[in-house]
Amino acid sequence: MQDQEGTQADVLRRLRRIEGQVRGLQRMVEEGVPCRDVLSQFKATRTALDSAGRLLLTEFLAQSIIRGNGEIDSETLETFLRF
Repeated sequence: MQDQEGTQADVLRRLRRIEGQVRGLQRMVEEGVPCRDVLSQFKATRTALDSAGRLLLTEFLAQSIIRGNGEIDSETLETFLRF
């Protein structure tokens, strides 16, 4: 498992890449790129965002378990289920 700073750096790196993907999507729409191509990029962007979220959630759960002596409290469980 990565340390918290390593996870933070990884999530930030992924979010910067996603930001670039979103800018690319805006450009594609402005330029009238065919919908099929735009939708393909939407899917890739959504997948990247989900992946970054899962990474952050994994770190959150790991830290919650460490703080809770191996048990997950109800607030942590609610956060997990919402995601």
